[in-house]
Amino acid sequence: MSSSQGENSQGHDYTEKRQIERRHLIYYLRIFDGISSRIIGHAVDISQQGMMLISDEPVAVHEDYRLRMCFPGVAYEQEELIFDAVCRWCRRDDNPSFYVAGFQIQNLLPDETRFIQSLIDEFGL
Repeated sequence: MSSSQGENSQGHDYTEKRQIERRHLIYYLRIFDGISSRIIGHAVDISQQGMMLISDEPVAVHEDYRLRMCFPGVAYEQEELIFDAVCRWCRRDDNPSFYVAGFQIQNLLPDETRFIQSLIDEFGL
C-alpha cells in the first residue's frame, strides 16, 4: 500500500491510500462522463480498483460518477467500458494548465475486472 499527501482543488489536505499499485499506461485512454458523453480527461494510470486521470478542468471531489472508457483503434471484443467511480482527490498537475484526479472504481463485474487487467497487461509500463 502506498500513500501520499497533497491538497485537493478546494485547498484541503487529503491522504491517498490504495491497496493495489496502479500501472502507468503507454496509451492514454479517453474517459467520458457516461451520462453526458463529455470528455472528463485521459487515464494516466489504472488498476482494477482505481485510476488517475489528467484533465483540463478540476473534477469535483467526493462525487459519484458514471464513467465511460473508450478504446478506439484497439482490437478488443468491446470498444468501451462503462463503470461507476468516486473521485477521491483532485489537484493541479505539475503543468498548471492541467489537473490530475484520483478515482476509486466501484462495482466491477468479474468480466470487467479481467478486461481492465488485460488493458494493464497490454498497455501498462
